[in-house]
Amino acid sequence: MEKSTANKLDLLLELQAIDKLIDETIKMRGDLPKEVTELQDELESLQVRLQNEQDLLHGLEDTIKGWRIKIKETEMLAKRYEEQQMNVRNNREYDAITKEIELHKLDIQIAEKKIKAYYEEIENKKSTIEDLGKVLARKAYRLTDKQKELESVIADSQSNEKSFHKKREKLEKTIDKNLLQTYEKIRKNMRNNLAVVLVKEGACSGCFTLVYPQMQAEIREKKQLINCEHCGRIIAAVADPIILEEINEEI
Repeated sequence: MEKSTANKLDLLLELQAIDKLIDETIKMRGDLPKEVTELQDELESLQVRLQNEQDLLHGLEDTIKGWRIKIKETEMLAKRYEEQQMNVRNNREYDAITKEIELHKLDIQIAEKKIKAYYEEIENKKSTIEDLGKVLARKAYRLTDKQKELESVIADSQSNEKSFHKKREKLEKTIDKNLLQTYEKIRKNMRNNLAVVLVKEGACSGCFTLVYPQMQAEIREKKQLINCEHCGRIIAAVADPIILEEINEEI
């Protein structure tokens, strides 16, 4: 059976009331979810950076090993030339071999300087890795602390939140699918998450834009769904105005 527009509006108002309770429950958590997420992102970034530094450190150590192998090979070549130098037949051969020996020894000196520079870089990397490790430990401790705090807040409100979600799920089944999608879309686009509003004191209670008397009359009839011309929220009803004369009589 097709529900009347009035019934649809009542269901939407009820749904929004439940959503408001859920929002308030979530709001109780404050900035904790955001802080936890930010700390998790920071930790992930630091871990990637630490891994990169460790990879660079291992790369430097491998480079030093490579240079040490090259030094040994160069020393062996120099030794062979020295042995050949003992059996030269003339000064020309002697000078040529001497030059080769000097070049190899120079290569060894250059390699040793490079190794020394790499060791200095390794020490800097180790210092950086140590500092990153300390920062990671502090961030990890803080994250654990914030997660426990968030879990405690969630635990306190979990029972109520589950109850609200169950009521919402049950209510969703009674609302037209297209209407529910429209409600969700409007709600998502509003800063205060309100998709359904009333006319109060002649204005939309969502954006406070004036609602003309003719539109108010149509809203009171509840024969069709009417959206605020300014903010797009669904206007469910016109709240009865407060009459000052009646208040004065009561006083």
